Amino acid sequence: MAKQAGYIKLEGTIGDLSFYKNRDGSYLARRKGGVSKERLLNDPKFQRTRENMQEFSRAATAAKFLKNAFREIEIKSNGGKLHNRLYSQSMKVIKSDPTSARGERKFELGDMSILRGFQFSERAVFDQTFKKQLVIADVPESVTVTVPEMVPTKYLAATKGATHYRFSLIRAAVNAVAGTFYTEISTAASLVINSQIQPELVLTLPKPAIAGENYFFAVSIEFLMEVNGGQYESFDVSMNPAVILTVV
Repeated sequence: MAKQAGYIKLEGTIGDLSFYKNRDGSYLARRKGGVSKERLLNDPKFQRTRENMQEFSRAATAAKFLKNAFREIEIKSNGGKLHNRLYSQSMKVIKSDPTSARGERKFELGDMSILRGFQFSERAVFDQTFKKQLVIADVPESVTVTVPEMVPTKYLAATKGATHYRFSLIRAAVNAVAGTFYTEISTAASLVINSQIQPELVLTLPKPAIAGENYFFAVSIEFLMEVNGGQYESFDVSMNPAVILTVV
């Protein structure tokens, strides 16, 4: 793989060279070639490759499914590489399937607690934005998050221009076998970013405990800007942190 230089950037194919632009905006070039599709699908020498391809495909499907399931979180926090990062975590979940043969491992049989601690924005890590410790009460009936009292200017690394903030607790209920999901949100009122002590906040959501469902509880912080008496959400949600706290 080579990087294109010069003022004129190419995209397309010339002879056995392919020119393209990657996700990061860099222009690259590579030589065409590789194993034929027929050999890849039938040659015994590529059995391991076929097994990998099957599980890669399942991971891609799981990542797309999770991204949709986490839509209510994504619109609050997304660093721009969410799908790729969910794909990486989905692959780990698939590989944790303790019963299926290699190549047949499934997302729904894996350890979904691997997603605990997942940051939705790699640019705004939750514990680097909020400098106090959340208190999490995970009991059979519900999950409760307590935000301790604090001085916002002291314990929040707010985005430039932000005047307010608000916390949300989000629960994504996922049935990976049926391919269904739904969400519920508990959102606190927005608060001013100032040097006054703000009282503790308590957010709670129940665990429905429906057979076949897994529950992902995440907390997010949104930064807002007040203009002429109205509060507006930032267009750049990459600076709003959100993290999965627990998986049931």
